[in-house]
Amino acid sequence: MNPAHEHDFDARARHAHAAALAQVSPQVLARLRTARREVPASPRRAWPWLAATAFSGMLAVMIGLQWLPSSPQQAPAPDAATVADAPEATLPANTLLDENPDLYLWLASSDAPPLAME
Repeated sequence: MNPAHEHDFDARARHAHAAALAQVSPQVLARLRTARREVPASPRRAWPWLAATAFSGMLAVMIGLQWLPSSPQQAPAPDAATVADAPEATLPANTLLDENPDLYLWLASSDAPPLAME
């Protein structure tokens, strides 16, 4: 719409509202004002918004859970004989770090803190 037409429409609407108010008696206006003040804020209007918010939140959580990667099944831990006989490339990564005492010896050595600070 053209801004000139919007201003014209607004002016006509205000004029029509003022004319309608001029035709209402003061007693009716007083009763309407009193009735408007006496009506409490209805809690019935709040539950649709609460339900819509809860539903949208639940939907967002469900979509988010669909995007999470599923946890892989944990392989059984190999026993000591299997670890000793297997080549290092075939062992799981956590087993290599847990069973290798050289790592802990290196961490206790004097050249580990300078490397960690780099």
